Amino acid sequence: TAGLPVSAQDSARNLAREHESLQAVCARCHTLQMVMDTPMSFDSWHDTVQTMIDRGANGTDEQLDDIMDYLHRTMTTINVNAAGAEELEIVLNVPEKTAQAILARRSQRSFTGLADLKSVPGVDASAMDAKAKLIFFK
Repeated sequence: TAGLPVSAQDSARNLAREHESLQAVCARCHTLQMVMDTPMSFDSWHDTVQTMIDRGANGTDEQLDDIMDYLHRTMTTINVNAAGAEELEIVLNVPEKTAQAILARRSQRSFTGLADLKSVPGVDASAMDAKAKLIFFK
């Protein structure tokens, strides 16, 4: 992360710590590939993590918060035509200005697909391609 702005360095450190928490708590019982192959809504992730805790998964409050943050930022599905600005920022990993541009564009007409989303100024096309399995346009 050398040479990245402080916020990007912090973000990379947070993501690494969150992944370590996921590994420490969740990988005790199943592979992380199972998690990575199952994108869900944030509410579904919350329910799933609670079910795992009810079944005996344990971690510190910080680890559990890390896990939810990691799942929210990396494995949560999003309907671009309905999500609010904060959800767009978190799930699509875009700055507030870009989330606002998405909302402004959406107020003109609904998005029809990934190419449509990538046409918004500030949207990183390769980042959206990487998150394609999470992004919906209902």
